[in-house]
Amino acid sequence: MVVRMIKKYLGLLKKIPERHYFPIFIIVSLYFIVPMSEIVVTLGAILYFKYETKVRPVVGRLTERLPNWITYGGSVLFFLVMIDDTLFYVVLFIMAIWGASKASKPDPND
Repeated sequence: MVVRMIKKYLGLLKKIPERHYFPIFIIVSLYFIVPMSEIVVTLGAILYFKYETKVRPVVGRLTERLPNWITYGGSVLFFLVMIDDTLFYVVLFIMAIWGASKASKPDPND
């Protein structure tokens, strides 16, 4: 069962063109930092992929003019934001699991 699910996942992953990897990374990153991201980022992603042939050259021209320190700084910022949120959620889940296990045990002081 698990092997079949992994094969299906890899099959779906192979259908994604390589040129979409970075836009997908940026879109997923934006979910962490944009207010009302469910609406704004999803709409932006749909519009980006629908009009990709028109948008991609414009984005390319804009990013070529940026200095390298802004490009690398933006990448580091996205990485730090994602790591920060990921660590927060991991700690939150660990606390929830630990709290649930402690709450289910009877208190010896009662």
